[in-house]
Amino acid sequence: MTSSPFRGQDGIAPVFPRVRRIATLLTTATLAFTVSACGLLGGGSAEPGGPSDKGLERAKVVLGALPVADVAPLHIAKDKGYFAAEGLEVDIRPVPSGPEAVTQLVGGALDIAFSTYPPFYTATARGTGNLRIVAEALSAKEGTAVLMATPNSPVKKPTDLAGRKVAVTSKGSISDVSVMAAAKVHGVEPSSITFVDMPFPNMEAAMDQGSVDAALLAEPFITKASKNIGAREVFDTASGPTAGLPLSGYGARADFVERNPKTIAAFQRALSRAQGEAEADRQQVEAQLQKYANIDAETARLMKLGSYPTTLEVNRLQRVPDLLFDFGVIKKRVEAKDLIVQPR
Repeated sequence: MTSSPFRGQDGIAPVFPRVRRIATLLTTATLAFTVSACGLLGGGSAEPGGPSDKGLERAKVVLGALPVADVAPLHIAKDKGYFAAEGLEVDIRPVPSGPEAVTQLVGGALDIAFSTYPPFYTATARGTGNLRIVAEALSAKEGTAVLMATPNSPVKKPTDLAGRKVAVTSKGSISDVSVMAAAKVHGVEPSSITFVDMPFPNMEAAMDQGSVDAALLAEPFITKASKNIGAREVFDTASGPTAGLPLSGYGARADFVERNPKTIAAFQRALSRAQGEAEADRQQVEAQLQKYANIDAETARLMKLGSYPTTLEVNRLQRVPDLLFDFGVIKKRVEAKDLIVQPR
C-alpha cells in the first residue's frame, strides 16, 4: 500500500491537489449513493446490442458526460472517426454531474461514465458499486481549479474564509476537500466554512447576488466569471506540491468490463489517440469547446487547460483515494490498482 503524499505531521493532508476541472472538478461527489434499490441491482447494459463488424462484443456503448473541458478528447475521437475506425459507436449523453453519472452507471443506464474520481472511489469504499477505471480524462495544472470571489466579497484572501459560505459542486468531494486542505494550510479551521452545493453554471450568479461569499470554479467557468462579474482569484487549489493531481476519468462496471474486454480496449485505443492530440494541439480543444460546450471563441482561447494523459499510472491515481481517506470522505483505504483496467 502506498503511503499518502499529503499527510502532514498532524496526519491530515496539508494541501489538496486540484480539483477538476472539476468539472470538472470538476463535478464530483459525495455520491448520493443512497441509490435506489433498482439502481443498485443494475448490472445490465444501457442498450444491449450485437457485436460489431470488427469483432467487438458490442457495436455501441452509451457514455454519460458533462460539457466540460475534460471531455474535449472524447468529442475529438468521435468527430474524427477514431471510435468508428475501431468498429465502435459511442453515444454521448449529457449528465448533470459526475456523481449522477456514476449513479446511472451503477444502475445500468450507462455503459461508461465520465466523472471526477471521488465518486468511483467512494462507491468502492462504501460497497455501493463494483467499478473500474478504464481511462483518464484530465490532470490538473495551475489555474484550472480556483477559489474565486467578487470584488465586493468579504473573502479577499484565504484567511478570510472562516465563517463564510463557499459554493462547491458537492460536499465530500474533490471540491470541498481541496478548499479545506488549502484553508488548513493558511491556518483556517475547515469546519468553520459552510459549503453550499450547486452546479458550476449557477455559481457565478450566486456570487454576484451575494448568496455565497466565494466559489470553487473550474474552466470554463473561471474565465466566464472573471469576464462577466469581475470575479478574482482568492487562491489556486491546483498548485504547489499537489500539482498534476488526476482530476477526472472514465469508469465502467466490473461486470461490463469482464463481458466486453475487446470493446473496452477499442474505446481505450481511440480515446488515447485523441488525448494525445488534445495535449499537443490546443486549437483542437478550443474548437471542440465551442461546439459541445457552447463556449465563444474568445473564452475558449483564454481558458487555462489541464493535461490530457494517455496512460493510466497507478501511483498517480493513488493520490486521490489517499487524500479522500485523509480527510475522512471515505472510511477505509482504496487501492487504485484494484480499479484500473490497463489497455490491452
